[in-house]
Amino acid sequence: MPLARAGAEAPDSLTAWTDTYVALAVVGVRSVEVEKKIRMHLGRFREYFERTYGHERITAVTSRDVAGWRDQLAAAPPAGRGLAPATVNLHLAHLRGFFTWVAAHDPAALPHGNPTKGVRDLPLPALEPRALDPAQVRTLKNVTDRVERFRQLKGRRAVARARREGRPPAVHRHARPYRDRAIVFTALSTGLRRAELVGLDLAQLHPAEPDKLRTAKRARLVDVRGKGGTTRTLYLSADARAALADYLEHERPGDADPQSTALFLAAASIASRRPGGRLSPRSINYLFERLGAWHDGEHPDEQRKLGKLRPHDLRHTFGFALAQATGADEYELQRRLGHQSDRYIHRYTNPPEHIAAGYVEDL
Repeated sequence: MPLARAGAEAPDSLTAWTDTYVALAVVGVRSVEVEKKIRMHLGRFREYFERTYGHERITAVTSRDVAGWRDQLAAAPPAGRGLAPATVNLHLAHLRGFFTWVAAHDPAALPHGNPTKGVRDLPLPALEPRALDPAQVRTLKNVTDRVERFRQLKGRRAVARARREGRPPAVHRHARPYRDRAIVFTALSTGLRRAELVGLDLAQLHPAEPDKLRTAKRARLVDVRGKGGTTRTLYLSADARAALADYLEHERPGDADPQSTALFLAAASIASRRPGGRLSPRSINYLFERLGAWHDGEHPDEQRKLGKLRPHDLRHTFGFALAQATGADEYELQRRLGHQSDRYIHRYTNPPEHIAAGYVEDL
């Protein structure tokens, strides 16, 4: 539909066209998070173009400019932004959507044609698995079992008071070691993404009573929502069942309020926590980074060090173990990991380099 009939005007300006596009084709159609990304990515192109030519006329944009912007995004600082190929390609996808929309509504605004046509995405690097090997999993579990010690107050007064009273030092008032242990063991036994972990509700856990979890031979998480609208059922290991039982008995009741539906809750003592207490994905990142640091601080053996531990590392660990247990059954991997892409499924079936290197030792 011509813009004049849509009641909008867009002069020869990237800014004006971007505002019109977002108002008519993005707001109310895409999520708020995606809208923010589109605005940011289109804004970056406008800044690049204006910095290059001293103006922002949309009629002057050519394919050469789009390719130059793509390369500038990927170039290392200070010449560029140093973005990963996948991130650069997302920028290009949003720019393609914008210029395709402009070309459909007013071809005269693009006298040289759609400038994104013929500009290729950057090639993606080979997907390398980041699974932990069995020795690393063992030592990570050991640190996780002792996470309470790392959360203890270390000030002189707190330590002295604990000694006088003949007890271990108290943990920080915001710390939730039972919850942290439950999150780690749940991630290890299910391969959940960080957003899926924080998105879990207590009602999805079966059984959800501590005593039943401790005695059950099987427990599961049902209707777990993943990417692409997928849902799946996941089963919990003995470690995860025991850790969840401890958390549900000792910590969650004190942090729950009438709005609390989430399985994992932030401490009620945190004034800025979300309504209902649901954790943020960033808090999962922080937990895993701290665990990795505590782990590596205790282990001088370089082969056992984890480096910067990320939630996705445990997803890869679960995926690789599941691939071994099922003979790399793609249907089972898709069903439990919530992936439809063979490219990503194959990522979990390929062993990490340090594991693959061990295969040839006895040959």
